[in-house]
Amino acid sequence: MFRSTGSSPGTFTQMAWEVDDIEAVVSELRRRGVVFEEVDAPGFRTRDGIAEIEGNYPSKGARGERGAWFRDSEGNLLGVGQPVR
Repeated sequence: MFRSTGSSPGTFTQMAWEVDDIEAVVSELRRRGVVFEEVDAPGFRTRDGIAEIEGNYPSKGARGERGAWFRDSEGNLLGVGQPVR
């Protein structure tokens, strides 16, 4: 962590956490008022806030990842991810 002299454009993930059960985490965060990003683009789509991403986490022996993103009060893009083995 360090103090930044600029501001993040918020167009990429600023920080992310690996979780064991992404559906439970997303559900609990929603219960607490977090709003997840919804994306519908060629090759990348979220369903109920969660995306299936082939090829992520190869260093962990995973074949992909399930990911979800939300913004904090300053507009930073934050994420949670679960490796798919």
